[in-house]
Amino acid sequence: MNTSRFSRSILLALGSSLVFVTLCGAQQLPYAPNPAPEWSPSIVKACDRACLVNIMDGYTNAIFKRDPSQLPTLARDVRFTENSARLEIGQGMLWLSKVEPTSFKIIIADPVYGEVAEQARVKINGQDSLIAVRLKVDRDQIEEIEHLYTRGVDQTAIPLLTTPRADLVEDVPPSERTPRDVMIWAANSYFDALEGDDGKIADLADDCVRHENGYQTVNNPPPGGRMMPSPNLPNPNTAQGQYQLKMSMMTCSAQISTKILNFITKIRPRRVLVVDEQKGVVATFPLFVEDGTRRGQNPYEPPPAMMLNLDTMETFGIRGGKIHEIEAFPFVILPYGLGNGWTEGSGH
Repeated sequence: MNTSRFSRSILLALGSSLVFVTLCGAQQLPYAPNPAPEWSPSIVKACDRACLVNIMDGYTNAIFKRDPSQLPTLARDVRFTENSARLEIGQGMLWLSKVEPTSFKIIIADPVYGEVAEQARVKINGQDSLIAVRLKVDRDQIEEIEHLYTRGVDQTAIPLLTTPRADLVEDVPPSERTPRDVMIWAANSYFDALEGDDGKIADLADDCVRHENGYQTVNNPPPGGRMMPSPNLPNPNTAQGQYQLKMSMMTCSAQISTKILNFITKIRPRRVLVVDEQKGVVATFPLFVEDGTRRGQNPYEPPPAMMLNLDTMETFGIRGGKIHEIEAFPFVILPYGLGNGWTEGSGH
């Protein structure tokens, strides 16, 4: 056998195979890749606060039109969740329903982290609903999308869900802005206080007011109001109602120190993600884990305590290093043990 002829045959066969594979691969590409531009500092365009807000507005407008083709540029590996479930773009309640905006919207934007978040009251198929949306942006492309929503807002909550509090949407004068590391510390201190049943742990101002799902649950004026995010007002003619009215008039710090919230096992992960120094606001996406136990007893609630997880967005208005406003919604109830869809191992 002629060895050189055999070798040439093998080489020709291999060459033909490589050409075939290359051609097939080229035919399968969905686009013709362009060569990367030569590096130059001039091609770097930072996405400032206005840029991030514009991307969020473009995203929510696409939802209102129910048209994903109207979305800002998406990264090829974009990740999307709704109420902790991993979905494809165009799936889920907000994409498939008729969603309409209302007058209540808070946008928090962080050019340093490349994150922007929104809390809003909207109409979902005509029903008052609460949503939170978070986007992570890198080089003008959306890499992460997170939706939280709840439906069926009671009309008693609408007054506090009509116009956002001024200190959550207005600019802080540059000379009065709190450094971002202090803002992050303050937000975490609130969760530390809840886990420690001690309001003094938190950087809470005496005039701090917490709104939950549209209800004021602390610092209510006499004779008191709601201490829970519920349309039902406490009955002053019962011992339990009097106890709740007393709690509703306390400061944020004093109410925490009563240990009334000791059914919260832990708040992890906290995901302090969006720090808006211009507005003096921090947006967080904490997971409240409640495993059915308490660090003490509530005289009006026998054991076991609640056993569930709660995913939400909590926004903190911070001035002078102290928390003055807390806006918490929507409250997405998950089965105990279920995580937030973003942090591996979360939920228990």
